[in-house]
Amino acid sequence: MPSDNVTPFRRPPKKPVVRQQGGLGLKSHRGKVILAHLLTIAAFVLNFFLSTPPWSFLALGVAIAAVVLVYSNRGEAMPWANTHHEHALRTLIIGYSINVLASLLGLVVGALVIVGFYITVAVTIWAVLRALIVLVLGAMRKPVPNPHGWLV
Repeated sequence: MPSDNVTPFRRPPKKPVVRQQGGLGLKSHRGKVILAHLLTIAAFVLNFFLSTPPWSFLALGVAIAAVVLVYSNRGEAMPWANTHHEHALRTLIIGYSINVLASLLGLVVGALVIVGFYITVAVTIWAVLRALIVLVLGAMRKPVPNPHGWLV
């Protein structure tokens, strides 16, 4: 049989499937998604409980680690994982922006410190619930329905 035999019924040879491997599954798409959401939850919880310097830098470090992880994997992942990365990035940026504005409100107008505290409590609850719900979706490998929305 000649080597230039080209027919429409001939199937191409099967390529071996390369499975993702890594320590504790953190190199897989699912592992990165779960780690991103856990870092997001940890960043907001640490920001709430450790709000005074020098301890607040620990929360800031966790938030920066989450942003770097999410931003570096944003376009390279599976489509369902990309929705999770976008969702986690938006949660971090929106939540920390509102927290900074609430802190500045308390600094500028000293009487509104308590309002800034309540805003921080509300943002922490919002971010943790938002990240927990999509953490469950990420564990099931399901996409986020609306990653650009303010709710889940």
